[in-house]
Formats: sequence, structure tokens, C-alpha cells
Amino acid sequence: MVLLAGLSSACTVQNTNEPMCPVKGLDRNLTPLVLLAQSVPSAAYAPCIVDFPSGWTFAGEHLKNGSSEFWLDSDRAGFGAVTVELSATCDTSKAVEVPQEPDEPLMKRFEEPTALAPSFRGNRFYVFPGGCVTYRFAFGSGATFAQAVEVTEALSFISRAEGVKDLLTEGLILCGRSAPPCPG
Repeated sequence: MVLLAGLSSACTVQNTNEPMCPVKGLDRNLTPLVLLAQSVPSAAYAPCIVDFPSGWTFAGEHLKNGSSEFWLDSDRAGFGAVTVELSATCDTSKAVEVPQEPDEPLMKRFEEPTALAPSFRGNRFYVFPGGCVTYRFAFGSGATFAQAVEVTEALSFISRAEGVKDLLTEGLILCGRSAPPCPG
């Protein structure tokens, strides 16, 4: 069975299920993560949520052919405090490349702060083969960079190759990079 071979350019999917990272021994609905990954079949990675820090909630997602995003609300940083976007490319020309964190996959990371006070705003880019993940921070007044650290610890990535392997064990096929080509 092929699971979502491709998203039509005229098709937009609104889904309220969180794109949670797969965790061994934990039964999670992987459909939202598969839909997110299929929106950019060239991407070597897809963003996902490991767990929610206290006060953070999933607010929604918008999936379409070529890019997808989901956003999180915070009781301290505000509504839509972080938007996470997966796309094939991104513009890092105004950002500064920074060293990777030890637990991050092999990818380039860029930071582009645009405001620190009275509220934190900025972009973080993760660039990798075939894709880019952008975290857009838009915190409400009084929220600090500490909330950015908190939420980014709750976000992670799944490699497309790992996702392909995991889904095959369930009899599902994820097409694109590291997998059979997507039809059409």
C-alpha cells in the first residue's frame, strides 16, 4: 500500500493531529508526520515534536505540496509563538551560521534574531540535503529567549531514511528521497 504518494498542487490539507516523533515502545499516530514529510519529498529530514514543555500546546498545521508548517502556542510566549516550516529551500542570507548542538543531525544551522526586547522575534534555519526547516519565533511581550530554548528542546527531526524503514515494518511506503520515487 502506498501512503500519500504525493500532494496535488491544488490540494491543501488541514489536520489537527500533532506531528509527533516516533518513539520506540510508544504507540503514536504517524499519519501527521507522514503527511508533513510527503509535502517535501526531496527533504532528507522532517521536523517533529518529541514532547510538549509545560505551557506549550499544538495549535495547528497547514500542509501543501512543496512546503508545510505547524505552529505552537505558549501560555507565556503567546499564541502562534513558534511556527515550524518544512520547505525545499530557504533564504539564510540575513542569518549567521552557528555551530550545531551535539544532539542535532548533520545539518547547517543559522540564526536570524530580529528583536530581543520587549519580545523575542527571529528565525532559526536548519539546512540539509533537499530541504530546510525554519523555526519562526514571534513571542508576545514579556516572553524571553528562555522560552525559545525550552521549545526547541521539545522539537526534533526524523530522517527520511529512518522514516522509510519504520513505515516499511508497518507495511506502508513513504516515497521520495531514500525511498521509491513518488508517482506523478
